[in-house]
Amino acid sequence: MERFNGKIAVSENDSEVLEGYIPIKYEQDSHSANLLALDNGDLLCVWFSGSGEGNPDTNILMSRLPAGSDRWSEPVQLAEDPERSEQNPVLFQEPGSARVWLLHTSNEPHDQKTSRIVRRISEDRGQTWGTPEILFDGPGIFLRHPIVVAQNGDWVLPVYYCKSGGHYSVVQISTDSGRTWVEHEVPESLHRVQMNIVKRADGTLLALYRSRQADRIYASVSADNGRSWTVPEKTSLPNNNSSMQVTELGNGRLALVFNNASIERDQFRWVKKGDGFRRKTLRTPLTLAISEDDGKTWPIIRNVQTADLEYKEREVGYSYPSIIATGDGKIHIAFSYLRKAIKYVTVDAEWAEKHSFAGL
Repeated sequence: MERFNGKIAVSENDSEVLEGYIPIKYEQDSHSANLLALDNGDLLCVWFSGSGEGNPDTNILMSRLPAGSDRWSEPVQLAEDPERSEQNPVLFQEPGSARVWLLHTSNEPHDQKTSRIVRRISEDRGQTWGTPEILFDGPGIFLRHPIVVAQNGDWVLPVYYCKSGGHYSVVQISTDSGRTWVEHEVPESLHRVQMNIVKRADGTLLALYRSRQADRIYASVSADNGRSWTVPEKTSLPNNNSSMQVTELGNGRLALVFNNASIERDQFRWVKKGDGFRRKTLRTPLTLAISEDDGKTWPIIRNVQTADLEYKEREVGYSYPSIIATGDGKIHIAFSYLRKAIKYVTVDAEWAEKHSFAGL
């Protein structure tokens, strides 16, 4: 476990890449990273960790990369309900304020239909935290991606419901800086979940969705600050029924990190399920794609992580990435590395263009 020490160094495989593994608190399972760039230059990363996803000892952890530092801090624990599983944390800094929100799901062990969303607020950029409180009681409400501030200043939070009839997406919108919320359902979004919203150059909102059918990433658009959405439609981008994330680079450019795999391409392995087996789509490679037209096309493609020797021992792969861009031209990515730890990678925005490969 010596390498899981938070130290950031030049990659052995690419001199233009800096990488490191965020320190771990529990050795069994680390998953679902989310990054936030603070206004003071620090980076924060949250994720969940414990003996296994859905177990009651699964808790929320946070590490900090101080501005100018080359080492992530030892993780601190931000949620630890002994009777519930804490998962899918996200962070949000209020505009023009030191206040940072932590949101995460909390459900009874291995029962998604009991999930609710819990909030904690820090008044000092994540140094100390207030008391946990239930923001949305659900039941069955989940999230994976953070609040987006729309063009008109409204806060738009993408969430989804896990119910017996299927999983579908909605947004929660606040016009008063998070004091009250109104829910708006995405039409025909059954099986389209983990909605990831990004603001485009013209002020419209683009949403990308994980597909439960493991076929493609789906997309829809809102022209009214999130209150109504077009029906999610297939894109050219593959999806493996796993999470992806997109961020703004400016001037109509977007950067997306995702698993370049799909059941449509027969990229799967057989896994045990009850007395039989089922197909599970691969979670490798992890790929960066860049769009220069607000997400209409994604011509610039480069792999961030491909299968290494450790993969043969733990085929869970490289998944649930988070991506942010900072004003210095850097792209920052964090993801589950074989669920042993959270791996952090940073590159220049131009890195993907230098050795991009064609096609998806």
